[in-house]
Amino acid sequence: MSKIEQLQEFLKENPEDAFINYAIALEHVKLNHKDQANQLFHSLTIKHPDYLPTYLQYGNLLVEIGEQKQAAIIYEKGIAVALSQKNLKAKGELEQALFMLD
Repeated sequence: MSKIEQLQEFLKENPEDAFINYAIALEHVKLNHKDQANQLFHSLTIKHPDYLPTYLQYGNLLVEIGEQKQAAIIYEKGIAVALSQKNLKAKGELEQALFMLD
């Protein structure tokens, strides 16, 4: 059983679990399944907008597929979430990623 299959089994028990959905998206990135990862990250930003780890990884994927403008939007949303959560480390990482787009 692949890691994605294992995670999907966990997801059956708790389909709204942000971490499991995030982990599945990361596995798709590792396997170069960019469309699936993109869809999962997008869904996470809608269903779990406060799940901070999504924003850096989603933005990085968007950069990788040539969607720099969308990546900037995602990084900026992540910065706002990081500020609301007072997570300065994540805020700095997202600001650095945004800076690297220019």
